[in-house]
Amino acid sequence: MLSRKYLKFIAKNDTVLSYDNNYILSVILYKKMSLFNKEFGEFLHDTGYISKNKKAKKMKLFNYSLIFNNLDMISDGIKIKKGNVIQLAITGYKQPLNAILQGFLMDSTLKINESIFEMTEVITDKNVKFNKINIYKPLSPVIESVWNEKVKFLTPYQVEYYNAIKQNLMRKYEIIYNKPYKGELKLMIENMLDVRPKTINVKKGYLQGYGKFNILIQADRDMQKVAYYCGLGQNNSMGAGYMEYITGGE
Repeated sequence: MLSRKYLKFIAKNDTVLSYDNNYILSVILYKKMSLFNKEFGEFLHDTGYISKNKKAKKMKLFNYSLIFNNLDMISDGIKIKKGNVIQLAITGYKQPLNAILQGFLMDSTLKINESIFEMTEVITDKNVKFNKINIYKPLSPVIESVWNEKVKFLTPYQVEYYNAIKQNLMRKYEIIYNKPYKGELKLMIENMLDVRPKTINVKKGYLQGYGKFNILIQADRDMQKVAYYCGLGQNNSMGAGYMEYITGGE
């Protein structure tokens, strides 16, 4: 039902890859979905999954992150040399993930601006032992916002930020498990001094979120899976809220 895969790629040329690649990656992943199933790709992009609260935001239920190991990080971006290996983590609900994987099997090339990569392997995520209390580290900004004549981005210094994340998680849970969430749900950033703002640029503006912190989530195991696999907060289909599991306990 929920899964995480790591797609391994090898660089085909020397380039510098921009740090700001969330929007183009989102476009690429939708194209891969549509390559496999055009109708599903259009459905997810234009409509998405709907919870019983029809007025709530539509859910895409997939998340992703580019992972670079031992590559040079320079001021202009990530220095890529021909033969370097990167990974694209895709995570979330079974239907979007299957469509993305099928799309890459049909066309294994990943082209991000001038950087060209070829998929060589698909790696299954480690077996994560979810507990009632787990600590995660967001590798991309956790974003929440409210509408008041215009979009207002919330901050971790506001109670509304955590309430919005909880509501978002409960809507995802309801769609995935086809029932409302009845258990406890508590969130706590371990050290507020670690919080840092981070912006994701999109086609018509930007998204403002926060990261660089560890967050403790207290909930049942099925809800923990929703947070880990689908991402925390909104705009997960833009790569926001991607979570790395740190540790857990009862």
